[in-house]
Amino acid sequence: DEPGQDLPYLGRYPGSVIDGYKTTHYDQITVPLGPLGKNGLTRSETVAGQVTYIRYNVPEDRSPLEFILNYQQALQHAGFHILWQCANLGCRVNNDAPVNTLLWRGAPTNYQGNVENFLFENGRMLTAEHHATDGVRTLIFINDNTLFGHSQIASVYSVQTKPMQGGLVSSDAGHLTSAGMADALAQHGRFTMHLPFDFNQATLRADAQSSIMALFQLMQQHPPLRVRLDGHTDPVGTATYNQKLSLNRALAVKSALTAQGIDGRRIEVTGYGASRPIASNSTDDGRAKNRRVEVVALTPGATAGLRPASVPPPTIASAPTEIPGAALAANVLDTARSETNYQIQQGVRNLIQGVFGN
Repeated sequence: DEPGQDLPYLGRYPGSVIDGYKTTHYDQITVPLGPLGKNGLTRSETVAGQVTYIRYNVPEDRSPLEFILNYQQALQHAGFHILWQCANLGCRVNNDAPVNTLLWRGAPTNYQGNVENFLFENGRMLTAEHHATDGVRTLIFINDNTLFGHSQIASVYSVQTKPMQGGLVSSDAGHLTSAGMADALAQHGRFTMHLPFDFNQATLRADAQSSIMALFQLMQQHPPLRVRLDGHTDPVGTATYNQKLSLNRALAVKSALTAQGIDGRRIEVTGYGASRPIASNSTDDGRAKNRRVEVVALTPGATAGLRPASVPPPTIASAPTEIPGAALAANVLDTARSETNYQIQQGVRNLIQGVFGN
């Protein structure tokens, strides 16, 4: 029934109960590095990252000294370095200093205005820091305070530095609409969805939804259309890993479409890894463009409302400007064969479903 959970890297004092909790993916917090003065903290640092606040009710038969020393031992054992600590009224510059200060607006403290108490008569504070090998910095601030001579409350603030998740608000007005996708399939038989995959991830981000919904609308409006989703990556990582990652990206798009009601039998998937780049991998922008999913029409010319796929003009300067009759006939023949194969496949599926059911 507690409103939250302990920090993943730091447990609780035995017998403590969580009665206040808040966490956020990215925010700013003021971390105390010195006592509170008349005009606020005499020394502090503002840190941005993943912030968590936990308020514990501590067993009344345990002193703030015993509580804070146990946390100090645990933190040092985990590789933390103690930056600052204080005891009782030593946590304030003098007795006339304000007793409350705001550390994080998101913290549901016991005090009005989400301020932290610095402090009544009996209590301890501690600030510690940890540097991980991957560059992540973790700061933790603990305030154990005995209120009104009996209730012992411990506030635990944690912040882990990490970059903010960007790209949630798109400024790209060039996303293909369902009509644009239809036009691309009619003219070229394929188009590229530059979905905003994060590095090393196959999870669709929030800013991919407009493109996914456009593809969903296209397939909903044209039931005969069948497509293949080709996943691609940048070259960072092994070929085997990138092939699997590219396949998972294509599967993520398929899952999003089937979740909206598109029949999964209309969608094939494959992964090409980094073997088919469309931009230079020497820049971040180029690598981002290579992290993509391409949509390929498997029923060219058979979808109502789409123009038949056109034949690209010859690239040789001396070639005639019109398409030779033999080439045009071959193109029409290929289209007819694709349509015939599709109709045969659909007939077989309908027969099987009629005999065995769905």
